[in-house]
Amino acid sequence: MRKIYLMMGLAILIQACAGIPLGNGLLPSTNAPAPSAPPTVTFTPADTATVTITPTITPSPTIIHIPTQDPNLPTVTFAPVPIFIGKYTATPATPPTPIRPGPGFLSVQVSEKKIFWGICQPNRVRITTVLENPEVVYSVVIFVQVKSAIKEDYTPWTTGNVMQRRGDGSFSYSLSANTTRGHNHYKNSWILFQLVATDDIGGVIGRTKIYTNQIALSPCP
Repeated sequence: MRKIYLMMGLAILIQACAGIPLGNGLLPSTNAPAPSAPPTVTFTPADTATVTITPTITPSPTIIHIPTQDPNLPTVTFAPVPIFIGKYTATPATPPTPIRPGPGFLSVQVSEKKIFWGICQPNRVRITTVLENPEVVYSVVIFVQVKSAIKEDYTPWTTGNVMQRRGDGSFSYSLSANTTRGHNHYKNSWILFQLVATDDIGGVIGRTKIYTNQIALSPCP
């Protein structure tokens, strides 16, 4: 019972002390409202100006690369490559393609375009050839055939004659109209020929194309 009175007296004492000054203020009351949270300030960013830059287009040449050459192909032909300069197109001129007589040969020349069989002149023609690698060539053989100038009729090919080696690495042969096999078979004809380069054991190193309209053959007028 005494404990109950003691507890009640202590409670009255604490309640009385709630209003006693302490320093510059009052002791906080347990019943005082809790401080509210400071208001939240929301910052609205100012509108950002958008700057639009329009690029200036200046016409410039367009570079077109020539495709890379394939070394596995036997021949390569380059087509003209157009070059665009602004709105204009310029096409370079195509350089002439050198015509080779055939593998292993650089050139073939004839001294006369027309010869005659009989007693008049000219009655022979000199055929000269330049080889790509004359040091590996043992001999050059010429094969000849006569063809009619007005119809598809031919004499058989000759068995071949060896051309003369010259000091400059070229080979030549003097072809006589009167001794050419089949020279008198036709009134007007063409002399066809082909050159074949061989090594020292008779193997073919290279051959020219068949020349069909280089030398005309006719009897003396």
